Amino acid sequence: MTETRIIDVECKCGQELARYKKVKRGSLQKMYLDMILEDRAGVFSRKFEVQENIYSPNCKKRIATIYMIHGRPAAKINHGAVKSTRT
Repeated sequence: MTETRIIDVECKCGQELARYKKVKRGSLQKMYLDMILEDRAGVFSRKFEVQENIYSPNCKKRIATIYMIHGRPAAKINHGAVKSTRT
């Protein structure tokens, strides 16, 4: 059975970014854009080009890059700029 959990994603500067529905176990590697429940900073709610970078609105660090993974748009997370907490 697949474990589903809700993850709060925030920048290391403290800016809340999103609430994400994570399906598999392990650390947060990527975020499928259609699995984002709440875009708290407004950075994931627009249309993206492939390999476009996403920046934190507060500290301007790169938090993710958009890729097509298994035919779905996903944000590949930059682990140096993002932290996640389980809710």
